[in-house]
Amino acid sequence: MASSSGRMTRATVLGLAVALGATLPLGATTTASAATITQTSAETTAQTTAVAAQRVRLYELVTKDGGFFYTASESEKRDAVAKHGWSTTRTPLYYLSPAPFAGGKPLYRLRWAKKASYIVTGSVSERERLVTSGAFRYEGVLGYAPGSAGAGGDVKVFRLSNDNKWRLAIESHTRKILADEPGWKLDGPLLYQFGEG
Repeated sequence: MASSSGRMTRATVLGLAVALGATLPLGATTTASAATITQTSAETTAQTTAVAAQRVRLYELVTKDGGFFYTASESEKRDAVAKHGWSTTRTPLYYLSPAPFAGGKPLYRLRWAKKASYIVTGSVSERERLVTSGAFRYEGVLGYAPGSAGAGGDVKVFRLSNDNKWRLAIESHTRKILADEPGWKLDGPLLYQFGEG
């Protein structure tokens, strides 16, 4: 009986050792995978931080047609003023990223076909619908905005419209426009901006 019990114990220990030995490489692989994931996560965070450090100011200009034009390019702003006679407003706007980043979403700029009036959207389906209508020409990505507060967005931005004019405004300025400037209506929220450059 003792020898049978001894064989059983040895068989159990041997089985346990084989089972542990079989799981060790798997455990080592899991640890390596975790290290790779951690390294990738750290690289993504570093890239996001580097992109966020390259923030550019968003400018609003009024066109000669009374429309609103948005740019995050200093040279494009200068050209709009010098070549077209457009004027920069004092509308409080903040910062975008010139490049994609984790949690960021592109903002698309479109020009109305009839006059120098521009609309900005973060929606691909709205962009496509407007272009397909023939009433708008797609001009490209204005910049990349935080899609949420968690992606670094400190300032919520809204879009307003008034008879084929569209404009962007931060929350406090949106309330002021709606209260003091007749004809403007709220289209809705349009992502976020970075509060600091």
